[in-house]
Amino acid sequence: MRRKILFVRSPKRSRDWTKLLLGSVAALMLVGASACQMQSMSGNGGGAPPPAVSASISFCDDGVASCPPASSFSVASLRDLVVKINWENVPAGNHTGSLELLMPGGAAYRVTQDGFLIPGSSAGPFSAQRTFPVVGTAISQRHMTGNWSVRASLDGQPIATQFVELTP
Repeated sequence: MRRKILFVRSPKRSRDWTKLLLGSVAALMLVGASACQMQSMSGNGGGAPPPAVSASISFCDDGVASCPPASSFSVASLRDLVVKINWENVPAGNHTGSLELLMPGGAAYRVTQDGFLIPGSSAGPFSAQRTFPVVGTAISQRHMTGNWSVRASLDGQPIATQFVELTP
C-alpha cells in the first residue's frame, strides 16, 4: 500500500512569502526611481538650464551712408529695406533661420530661409541680414504703406517680431 503524503501550507507561511515578495518589489521600484532622478539631475550638471534663444531685429535704408537703424521709412525714397537680425544663445549645430516680411494685414509678402552652422566652440551672438527691394516692386508701385512686421524664426520656432512703418 502506498502512502500519500500531503503538504499543507500554513496560512502564516504563505503570508510571510507574500510580504517578502511585495517588499522586494517595492524596494526595487524605489531604487529605480532614485536612479532615474539622479540621472536627470546630472544630465545638465545640476545647474540652470541654458538661456533661451533670442533675437533682435533692426531696419535700415541701404541708400543712406552707414545704414543707420530706423523704424520708419518713406516708400517714395526707400530703395531697399535692410533687415538685420542678431541671434543670441543659439546652441551649437546646424540651424535654419527664416525671416517673414508681413504686410500690414498680416499676410506674408516675402519669406526667406537661410541655413547656418554654429560651431561647438562658438561664443557670442550670430548676426545676419537680408535685403528686401522696395523700388520697382509692388510696395512702391501700389503704395503699400502702413505698419509692416518682420518675424524671425529659428528651426521653425518663432523667436522675435519687430514692426516697421512704411509711409508714402
